[in-house]
Amino acid sequence: MITNKKNWNIKDSHSIISFETSGGGNWKVWDRYITIGGKKAFHIGNVCGTCEFFFERLGGANGANMGISPKEISHTLEKGLTKLDNDFLSKVALILPNGEYDVSLQEVNPRFVELGTKQDYFSNEQVQVWGMDKFWGLPHSPKIKYYRGVTEERTDTSKLFEFIVPTFPVNWLDEETIDMYKALITDEQKPTALCLSVLDVKEPGDYEDETEYPRHWCLTHYIIDGHHKMYAASLLNKPITILSFLAKKECIATEEEISTLFKSLN
Repeated sequence: MITNKKNWNIKDSHSIISFETSGGGNWKVWDRYITIGGKKAFHIGNVCGTCEFFFERLGGANGANMGISPKEISHTLEKGLTKLDNDFLSKVALILPNGEYDVSLQEVNPRFVELGTKQDYFSNEQVQVWGMDKFWGLPHSPKIKYYRGVTEERTDTSKLFEFIVPTFPVNWLDEETIDMYKALITDEQKPTALCLSVLDVKEPGDYEDETEYPRHWCLTHYIIDGHHKMYAASLLNKPITILSFLAKKECIATEEEISTLFKSLN
């Protein structure tokens, strides 16, 4: 559920985070990445609208362990946001890449996913539509355990899937900090995680008539600040909020699809 939404342009950021692309052959742009400190942290899929959706953690994500958010921002997020404040967004913008964003404050109820289980999108919903990896004969592995948010039918042929992706694994988290957030969330508080988000709308070029929901709307939030609170919320099965900066130019989706997404989340 979205409580607030704003359009925001970032022009003068000196963030260590950036979006990058690579290509080859006839495709100058094919693969898309999030980088941290100049190193590839996540492969966030390709530009092909008929190829399967995926994300994959890469070695450059280790650089996020040193911390990206200044203490002032982290402290405000710890208390939890209730509205989008322009002064605060201006401070957050300094640590995010330049670009055009739809900024929203959303409530999420994260469910922690063990890879290869019935909760894993890549072992289930993706395989049902695109099949196994044609080279390995296995489901895709994102190389990181992640969270799922909303999964809901949009039309009789399309479904929305929401993913929340940590930069580093839960075994790197501090137990005392997890317990602190568990206490806050149990006390009905809703701390806020900061996320860099992307929407990919994917549908195979050819599929069987009986294929259920072949069109996948995949909304992915990459956690910039909030790993402990997200994990704590998942342990308690309770909601928190995310401050999502949806990078519009990095989406594999039209303006109309992005607008439709926000209408459906309200």
